Amino acid sequence: MLTLLLPVTRDWTMESVCRAIAASDIPRERCILILDAPGCEAWEGALTELGFQVETHVTGNGPPPEYWLERRPRHRAMRRLTQRLVPDGPLLCLEDDTIVPRDVFSRLSAAGPNACGVQVGRRESRRVGVSMPKSRRGVSPVRACGHYCLLTTGEAYRAAVILDAGPPDAGHTSQIRPLVVDWECICGHLTEAGVLYP
Repeated sequence: MLTLLLPVTRDWTMESVCRAIAASDIPRERCILILDAPGCEAWEGALTELGFQVETHVTGNGPPPEYWLERRPRHRAMRRLTQRLVPDGPLLCLEDDTIVPRDVFSRLSAAGPNACGVQVGRRESRRVGVSMPKSRRGVSPVRACGHYCLLTTGEAYRAAVILDAGPPDAGHTSQIRPLVVDWECICGHLTEAGVLYP
């Protein structure tokens, strides 16, 4: 059974993200939803309406810091929390500002045991959220990736140590091997100004 892991801190992205999930081939099975900021309660109903068996956890945190570097301790805490929650088996990690393509699940499943899509970063104009690719076409190995669109397993996710230095996502995913990117699995990145695409 596939588990969808979705931590949320934004309410304004819910409609667009859920519309993309609804149009996608993601199996409507289990969803571990983490409400990590006030005002995000409607996500539970929206995902339930899509057919997911939603397991909701509330952290009790306030709004996240505005500055991205100040959010890193909170991201590390989220990874440590979710490592205790994810079961064995296929695990699809998404973020609450990721717009997945319609064929996201079939693409990532075919790419390898640990595969991610590509997404434009908020602070890098055209750089996608993967580290050290050897190629920028087809399916290729990468050193690390964001958690925005990652298909792995609960076992691999739990086994990767949460490092206390550097970017939390890069440190975590750099231990998941083999790790590949499908350059044709293009995810949108929601911003308040619109959607960024590679």
